[in-house]
Amino acid sequence: MLRQLLAAAVLAAAGGATPLRAEPTTVTSAAPDRVSLSVYRAPYGRGAMNLRFLEGFALVTEHRRMRLPRGTAVLRFEGVAEGIVPVSAVIDGLPGGTIEKNRDARLLSPASLVDGTLGRRIMLTRTDKATGRAVSQEAKIVAGPRPGVIVQTAAGIEALRCSGLAEQLGYEGVPAGLSSKPVLSVTTASPAAATVTVRLTYLASGFDWRASYVATLALDGRALDLFAWMTLANGNDEGFHQAEVQAVAGRLNRVAMAIPQEASALRLVCYPLGTTTSDLRERTFEPAEPIESADQIVVTAMRMMAPPPPPAPPPPPPSPEDLGDLKLYRIAAPTTVAARAQKQVALLAQGPVPFERRYRRPVYPGERVDAAPTTIVLVLKNEKKDGLGVPLPAGSTALYAQRASGRLLLGLGVSTDRTIGETFRLAAGVSSQVTVTQVNAASREPVLTTPTAVGSHEAMLTVSNANPFAVTLDVPIGTAGQKIEAEGQEIDRMDGIVTWSPALPPGGRAELRYHY
Repeated sequence: MLRQLLAAAVLAAAGGATPLRAEPTTVTSAAPDRVSLSVYRAPYGRGAMNLRFLEGFALVTEHRRMRLPRGTAVLRFEGVAEGIVPVSAVIDGLPGGTIEKNRDARLLSPASLVDGTLGRRIMLTRTDKATGRAVSQEAKIVAGPRPGVIVQTAAGIEALRCSGLAEQLGYEGVPAGLSSKPVLSVTTASPAAATVTVRLTYLASGFDWRASYVATLALDGRALDLFAWMTLANGNDEGFHQAEVQAVAGRLNRVAMAIPQEASALRLVCYPLGTTTSDLRERTFEPAEPIESADQIVVTAMRMMAPPPPPAPPPPPPSPEDLGDLKLYRIAAPTTVAARAQKQVALLAQGPVPFERRYRRPVYPGERVDAAPTTIVLVLKNEKKDGLGVPLPAGSTALYAQRASGRLLLGLGVSTDRTIGETFRLAAGVSSQVTVTQVNAASREPVLTTPTAVGSHEAMLTVSNANPFAVTLDVPIGTAGQKIEAEGQEIDRMDGIVTWSPALPPGGRAELRYHY
């Protein structure tokens, strides 16, 4: 009887005790199975892109197949973009939802290795000054990684790489918390074990894109073919293989966020050592290639093989889609966007497109202009009936003329975003035959500075054409919205700017007096 009572007491105590909480299972996804990339331009991006300072961003959507255990688990998404904004991450497809989300792994780099090994033993290998041989010894990192690394050896405490001799550090292993890939982890609780497809969506910095237009004049000089490249730039250390890529044109209301760069190089600061001449620059020259004498040169006639036929042209890119007031350009085929690289894909192909040849020279009231040359532009109407009728994102332009001997470059320029119904201009060189002069209307002296007195001021514009053919000239005056009143002539507004557009006969000239 006593034994039965003791057994019942033990069982009761065991049943009433609080069980130990098991550690959550860790499930790692090394890479996405499918990825989509929507790249947004930098708000004020112009010209070439620097991969180290890309001010655009991307919306990344990854699909990953994962095996979830029953209960609580920590899911590790490896290989997310280095510039990920963790608070923007959204995870769909988890039966138990998301309990916790972390950007919890620092990237492996020389600086993070030193930081993670502070106070620990390492192996220091350096060159012996007496023998010139590499000697290894145990050391301990006592400070670092910025602005320098301080190590303690049997000889004492010293700064790393300040002796001028080769030195390197050897580590026993990677410190905890460091990863060779950026990692986002989430904690979830699944009611049952299951294999699911998880969709991870997040914003990431370090992306940008540009449009580059290539226009080729037809042989008759009456129309042109317009082709555009989209240049995608990825400044992250992670590439996106066979991604579904879209590019968004327009400007978002986005507040800039500082993204800390976790992976960094080891930059050491040392006191100057050596002599007063050790920092002088040395001029070195590569040895010249030996010049063979004429009797040693043998020329062998080779039969030229016919070049292979050109590949079939790619299918035309799809038309842009509306994204509110923005425009979305979709790449038809899956595209690999490599790490720290740029990639060009076809954006649009239109032609033949008729154009009008005009001359252009903007002026500002109060600006001194003395027989200034004008810019030759080809004006295209962005209308369906004129061969275009598609939104044209901002970018660079290059104009070529087709000749029997090949193509010749006529002009390089830039263009802003032009929607349907607006004018698209291509720079086609500079003309000194069509000139613009602006003088003070009262004294007929060149205007030196903008008058500061309140009230109306006058200026005189004179344009001339020395060509043996008639030309049309556009002279935008001032800025958009500025009040400009012409005397005796009707002037229109182009892109919100008052623009005088006289038609000049061969050897002709015209004048305009205006108030501002």
